Amino acid sequence: MVVANNAAGATKTILAAGERQIETDTTPPAGKGDGIRPHQLLEAALASCMAITLRMVADERGIALRSADVTMEVDRSHSEETVFRASIDLHGALSEAERGLLLKAVRLCPVRKTLSKPISFVEAKASP
Repeated sequence: MVVANNAAGATKTILAAGERQIETDTTPPAGKGDGIRPHQLLEAALASCMAITLRMVADERGIALRSADVTMEVDRSHSEETVFRASIDLHGALSEAERGLLLKAVRLCPVRKTLSKPISFVEAKASP
């Protein structure tokens, strides 16, 4: 669970997940740009999940993956569809078969699976 706290007169919001916190904000002129933009959090969730999945599969299979860079961009320019564009750079002495296995496995990351399902929203009543 994540809690977002926004103080009066500010666009900067503090997100808390347990003991960890990060700041979010929107860009000027609406905000001051004092934190990660909300859509960047979506990109970060998917990119980090993909990177973690790559590492876990590589370690599990004994693949010599030195590092993986996942670049993610969300394209909201189409009114009927949101497109996540990913670029994945795998570093290490990998065979083509290992690269193929990792690139196939990364499609199964839990955040991608979640975002691929139909989404609905349930809002609780605000407390007085």
